[in-house]
Amino acid sequence: MKKYFGKHAAIALLGATAATGCTWVDPIPGASAVTLVQPSHVVNCRSIGTASSQVKDKIGFINRSDSKVTEELLTLAQNSAVEMGGDTLVAESGPIAGSQKFRIYKCK
Repeated sequence: MKKYFGKHAAIALLGATAATGCTWVDPIPGASAVTLVQPSHVVNCRSIGTASSQVKDKIGFINRSDSKVTEELLTLAQNSAVEMGGDTLVAESGPIAGSQKFRIYKCK
């Protein structure tokens, strides 16, 4: 019985670990053209709104990769910028517990 449980627990843990590296957010057309810049780069741009992005930073008790979480937060913000007619983002905060806020600008 212990061997059986151990095998299934290992398989479940392996599956959860593999899932922590997956990216679940897909960019929409045009999102790759939206750039993330520092606040000093948008002095001649028009602010058109904000985007609050949120993704899972944990699966069960396993933390997802910080780089994947950050990548997905940016992709969600880029998608929002495209939908609002923006082309530039400025992060208003760093990623915290799978959430991040961005300001959207029209610069071009």
